[in-house]
Amino acid sequence: VLLSICSLLCDPNPDDPLVPEIAKIYKADRDRYNELAREWTRKYAM
Repeated sequence: VLLSICSLLCDPNPDDPLVPEIAKIYKADRDRYNELAREWTRKYAM
C-alpha cells in the first residue's frame, strides 16, 4: 500500500484521476496546481 501511494505521489497520472477537476488544473496550470497542493498540505497535513 505504501509503495502504491509513493508511486502516485512521485509519478501522478492525470489521465486516470481520482478527482477530474484537480487533474485539469494539473494539466493546464502546473503553478496553480503546486500552489493548491502546498495550501492543502498546510491546511490538512500539518
